[in-house]
Amino acid sequence: MNIAHDSFITIKKQNYIQMKNFKKLIVACIFLLGIACAPVITYAQGITFLHNLDEALAKAKAENKMIFVDFYTSWCGPCKVMSADIFPQKSVGDFYNNKFINVKIQCDDSGYGVELGKKYKVNAYPTLMYLDANGITAHSVAGGLDVAAFVELGKTALDPNKNQLVLVKEWDAGNRDQAFMDKYFQMLIRSYRGDKAQHDFEKYFQSLPKDKKASKDTYGLMKILNVGPFSTPFDYMEKNIKDYYKVIGKAKIDSTIATSYLWYFKGLHTGGLINNNLTEFDAKMKLFKDKNYPFYDEYAEFYAIFDSKDDKGKSDINLYMKRGTDFLNKYGKKNDAYTVSLTSMLGNWTGGRDLGKAGIKWMEDLLERNRNPRYLETYFYILWRNYNVEKALEIGNEIRENAVKSGKSTKTIDSQIEMVKGIREKEKARLERKSKA
Repeated sequence: MNIAHDSFITIKKQNYIQMKNFKKLIVACIFLLGIACAPVITYAQGITFLHNLDEALAKAKAENKMIFVDFYTSWCGPCKVMSADIFPQKSVGDFYNNKFINVKIQCDDSGYGVELGKKYKVNAYPTLMYLDANGITAHSVAGGLDVAAFVELGKTALDPNKNQLVLVKEWDAGNRDQAFMDKYFQMLIRSYRGDKAQHDFEKYFQSLPKDKKASKDTYGLMKILNVGPFSTPFDYMEKNIKDYYKVIGKAKIDSTIATSYLWYFKGLHTGGLINNNLTEFDAKMKLFKDKNYPFYDEYAEFYAIFDSKDDKGKSDINLYMKRGTDFLNKYGKKNDAYTVSLTSMLGNWTGGRDLGKAGIKWMEDLLERNRNPRYLETYFYILWRNYNVEKALEIGNEIRENAVKSGKSTKTIDSQIEMVKGIREKEKARLERKSKA
């Protein structure tokens, strides 16, 4: 069964998380890098922050203002960027200090911040959240922003006709127009409010008559929400698959089911490796096997690659590369994301000359049959991680040229190119010292 390639972007995010976990096993956020923020931060020109939400709520009521909350962690890269480059700006401080009571909450402090993060269902960092004076969420986004976008976000949060709270109120009031529902659930997903999205959709789904459950509109919402296995809507689709075949088409439904199981279990397996406990993964895989789907063995072999260990139970990179090569020779042409996933993992696992060169071949084989510009980033990554710097710079420049042609920012790739140039200079200096020794 062919598996749809449109899962590629989601897969990149999931796999970048697992890749890091083989060395440090960290939990998901948007843009994974590390930093620790000071316990008290007050800027002369930028935003002035409190660090206690109860204090902020009291102050917000007294001053009739909304609250801005920066939910961050000590290991989140974009959190560092926001704290170092955005929050201290005078224009940002002038706007936010005037319009909001501002609070910083650290969500990995194993105490106060952790509990607040759970209360507000914060799942990605930084989460930039706006509350009314009663502590009700009015607006929220996840991820770092530049100055202009951050100020504009604050303006949207202040506007009762534009912020997310107005959509929530409209949903609660019973609006089930299809265009509105598309907008509503897209908003929740973009804001990393997946728990609410799932709760609201499942309740809505259960209220539908049979013909509406298998409609194109409802299927479209399931795709927006990325409804996964073992949920009420997904179980219903499996049990009534012929109804969905008639309306959506057999190929599309089969692809949806196959892709959903593949990446559902990949995420579950990642979590199991993080916690050193694969009990839930194993239990769900047994249920999956009992469904007798033809792709079970293929998926089981894929997950086993990420758990490559030697006789002593330590991660074995050579076994990983052998399993990965064998798997891609059998299944790689069915789904490009297999190659991207395995290569990305290998890139983070290595970090030395030719230590993970199998990944270079994996990507070159993929690019030979499909030179999708999206794949160049993974190729660039595995190249410089193996100190193949000249080829990495060539690919980096190609990525940059593609960004310029499409009108996208080159800031990220520019910094990466400079980093690789730095690696080249250090390696050159090392070799010179070695020759003189």
